[in-house]
Amino acid sequence: MVLGYLLYEVVDLGVAVVKLTYDGTRALYYWWRGIEYPEVQRQVRQIEDTEELNRRLENLEKILAAN
Repeated sequence: MVLGYLLYEVVDLGVAVVKLTYDGTRALYYWWRGIEYPEVQRQVRQIEDTEELNRRLENLEKILAAN
């Protein structure tokens, strides 16, 4: 029972170390390259698309109101 608990803790610590290493390496890579994370780029693109759609909708409303 104690051996199982120790193995569980070792695996848990191993996973945590691997995750920290991966996240740190990823952050360093994107910082070094001067680019945003893909998740952030996707959100920015969605915001830009929404703003563009709003502008197009406003233009259509102006055209319809003029007629």
